[in-house]
Amino acid sequence: MKVFIDTGAFCALAVPKDQNNSSAKAIHAKLQEQKAIIYTSDYVLNETYTLLKMRGSHTTAVKFMDEIDKSHINILRIDGDIETAAKAIFRKFEDRRLSFTDCTSFALINKVGIEAVFAFDEHFRYHPYSHPVKFYGRE
Repeated sequence: MKVFIDTGAFCALAVPKDQNNSSAKAIHAKLQEQKAIIYTSDYVLNETYTLLKMRGSHTTAVKFMDEIDKSHINILRIDGDIETAAKAIFRKFEDRRLSFTDCTSFALINKVGIEAVFAFDEHFRYHPYSHPVKFYGRE
């Protein structure tokens, strides 16, 4: 199973005091047990490193960066086609909580045929994907 991990899930895993930390750890363990193929994007990592530094510390952000470098996570890069698709998604939705990075994630999920999303943001649950997508996060 292909699973896309979003910023909120990464932050919950990296910050013990995060309100979603225990849920994130349980979901992560379940995904490892299922031998899920994990994906994220360069935009999500950019957002994650910045949030970890701002909400935690520089040390937390660098430690997470080093862990990502050693991991087997597939990092998808935003190219021109994905950016164009993300702009179309961004223009369609007025949801103020929907970031451009989220729109790039939706476009990647559609393009790569990712089957599940690990996120704590509700808009990942209601976005209209081009195929069925399972949601791991806040129930």
